[in-house]
Amino acid sequence: MSTMVGNWKMAIADGCMPGDQLSLLNISSGKAHVELTFCAEGGEPLGPFHLTLPAQRTQSPVLEDLVGTDAPSPGLPYSVVVVSDVPVLVQPHPADQRPAA
Repeated sequence: MSTMVGNWKMAIADGCMPGDQLSLLNISSGKAHVELTFCAEGGEPLGPFHLTLPAQRTQSPVLEDLVGTDAPSPGLPYSVVVVSDVPVLVQPHPADQRPAA
């Protein structure tokens, strides 16, 4: 479940896990400049990480693809804050529920 916390700022505090994926959909007619910050228990926030989504397109990054070796430990849940300069929709996808590629 995602919760709006301000202008084009969203927090996902569901206890996401490393390997999970976020689907980002830019619903505007212009580019979306998106910033992701990951917050894990007992550690410093990771990020911000920057993505650019073309108009009316989707992108689905995986945590490890963005942060590399700095990713939280595999069993450590995290939350993510998403900030964008235009409206975007965000949907988390747990790693164990993603469709096979």
